[in-house]
Amino acid sequence: MTDPLPPEDLDRAPFHLPGTDREQAHRLVMRVVEAYNARLVAARRSPDPEAADVVAAWREARDRAVEDADRLADADADEAARIAMAYAARLRELQEDGLA
Repeated sequence: MTDPLPPEDLDRAPFHLPGTDREQAHRLVMRVVEAYNARLVAARRSPDPEAADVVAAWREARDRAVEDADRLADADADEAARIAMAYAARLRELQEDGLA
């Protein structure tokens, strides 16, 4: 007999949502894009001269995420699942860093 799944962390939104893998992947990618956008706005307002490097890195990462969201339109089920897993992990990292 297998153990039941552990309860979800109620402080975080669940990563598995109703819908197809492609829809779920798109939602995850867009949550990451939104997190980057929020950080970009905050960094642009910062007087810190090193913020320019941070802004450039976040902008590049956001642009890659937007490209991945666009790729989902033609993605097969396997690719959509890979994208969803990658962005679920990235979103979790951003949340742990306080960036999402």
